[in-house]
Amino acid sequence: MKPSFKISCIICLVWALFVSPGIAFQLAFQNDRITLHADQVKLQTLMNDFAVKTGIKVSIDPGLNPDITSDLNDKDLQKALESILTPLHLSHALKWESTYVSEVSSTRLTEIHIFKQGHKHPMLPREKDPTLDLARNPKDGSLYVKAEILIRLRPGVDPNALNAILKQFGGTLMAENRALGIYRIKLPDQANVPELVDQMKDLPGIEKVEPNYAYPIALPYRYLTGSKITANFNFKPISDGSVPIAVLDSGLASGNLPGEYLLASLDAFNPDVPISDSLGHGTQMALLAAGIVTPFGAEKKIDSANPVIAIRTFDENGYTSSTALMNGIDFALANGARVVSLSWGSDTKSDFMNDIFEYGASKGLVFVASAGNDATGNPVYPAAYGSVIGIGALAPDGQNWENSNYGDFVDAYLPGFANMPVGYKADPGIYAGTSISAAFAANQIAAFLSQNPGADPKDISNIFRSFPDSFQPVR
Repeated sequence: MKPSFKISCIICLVWALFVSPGIAFQLAFQNDRITLHADQVKLQTLMNDFAVKTGIKVSIDPGLNPDITSDLNDKDLQKALESILTPLHLSHALKWESTYVSEVSSTRLTEIHIFKQGHKHPMLPREKDPTLDLARNPKDGSLYVKAEILIRLRPGVDPNALNAILKQFGGTLMAENRALGIYRIKLPDQANVPELVDQMKDLPGIEKVEPNYAYPIALPYRYLTGSKITANFNFKPISDGSVPIAVLDSGLASGNLPGEYLLASLDAFNPDVPISDSLGHGTQMALLAAGIVTPFGAEKKIDSANPVIAIRTFDENGYTSSTALMNGIDFALANGARVVSLSWGSDTKSDFMNDIFEYGASKGLVFVASAGNDATGNPVYPAAYGSVIGIGALAPDGQNWENSNYGDFVDAYLPGFANMPVGYKADPGIYAGTSISAAFAANQIAAFLSQNPGADPKDISNIFRSFPDSFQPVR
């Protein structure tokens, strides 16, 4: 076995004395420790000089250039940055790289990123329209994003422990969910994620670690499509007090929702570009959630028009990840959603996803998810999480659809057939699936909440009892 030794990221001593009219500071950096004496020095000036003298790349969000006053002596770099940046409502991330020299493992600091608290930072280059690079765990069949893990430290653990973990495994901090303390870590491309997760579970500072799981979109059944099938948009005015529904799906095709129906939108894979939908599934679900399309057999139910928050969380191949969903839920909360429609499912259970759903529910979100289009009776997630309402599908005659999943985790069965003016990778036509049922359930729950804004979870779980017997909850 090759010997492994830890070598400080910077073994040289760097002194910098920068003097110009009105500006003076002194900086020393050795063995990951910093000495800094500065009085009203611009952040950009300070960090640019640090980068020149050390060779460490420094990236700062444009527009961030506060005055820095500091008097630090031989302080750990991580703690020094926290003491300087936190009072200014700024955050930072460090990137480490691992190399082998003469069979000795060494790690070195290569980048420092400084950004506003709560904002994402470009720690890694982002493709124009990225798709997830996935792998499958041979032991349990679960899908996950290659070379990525999610970590949460134990309460009270020094945040420096994360940097130690990054250095040990050659990881890069990509993002942080501050509300839940979940860190997204990029590992070396050749990393065996399942094995590393098993190793990290035993580290004393880690409370929880798991792969960045991936999940497929729910494939609908196409019963009849083609030019002879026509479907109409049923636009209704949105009234005051209507409850917004966030649809986390494959996106939204332009021109399908009038302005009053679209409250906000986000492409979670590429937030800098307008939302789109190459699959059509997300557009279908948005039309159902908004009340523009009504499933067969539901025409006499609550007639509700709701604004939609369209969030693209699935890539062009029809897959999403835990982190894409977390970002989508954060966006839904920030933009006033009350109901979240989740027309997808997987047999992969994630502790972190359970946590984000419980957190969202504690903030007033009502999650609705499809039970799946495979009648196995086995739990499907997210529908089977305790804080999510699981929905099965009914056929047009009001009987349980033969392909709808079932089980104790299914809270209600709702109409699951609809004449869609937008197809899923195909022409418009008649489609079926628990996806349709879940989006329609989200519409009905939003209608109930618009009339009962103070309703508690028990009230919401009982709203389908006003429907015919075939709509009764199963538990």
